[in-house]
Amino acid sequence: MTALLLAGLLAACQQAPPPQPPPPTTPQNGYGATERAFVELAIATDEQALKLLDLTDSASLKENRNIELTELRKLLDAPYVNNHAGHDMPGMPTDAEIQLASTSPDALKQFVRTHLTESLEVVRSAGSAITHPPTAEVVKLMERHRTAELAAG
Repeated sequence: MTALLLAGLLAACQQAPPPQPPPPTTPQNGYGATERAFVELAIATDEQALKLLDLTDSASLKENRNIELTELRKLLDAPYVNNHAGHDMPGMPTDAEIQLASTSPDALKQFVRTHLTESLEVVRSAGSAITHPPTAEVVKLMERHRTAELAAG
């Protein structure tokens, strides 16, 4: 009995090790989870910002958000689902803020500035993590928009 057990163990030792799963890979085009997360967040933020910006008389702010939304949607590799609806995220005006801004010019000015400064921080942070060239170009576009908008006051 011991001899049979030993023979079985020796035979098992001579077999090749079990195959290992392949290492995780980045999609061939470089558009990965980081890029998708950024694109989804940026779309949700810009859509919510447009609700706030519709209360202003600034056509350029609204035009810039619409340009960004067009470019962001081109980057999607699957249907867009707003996973951030109702969230309180940096740069994303909340429904309560939009409601208050609709009745208070001072609040409107404050919330627009907050959107611009906080979303610029998010964009700059994403810029250091994004490796997909087309997504990186949209990040640069968004950074240029926010920087110019803040400079314009």
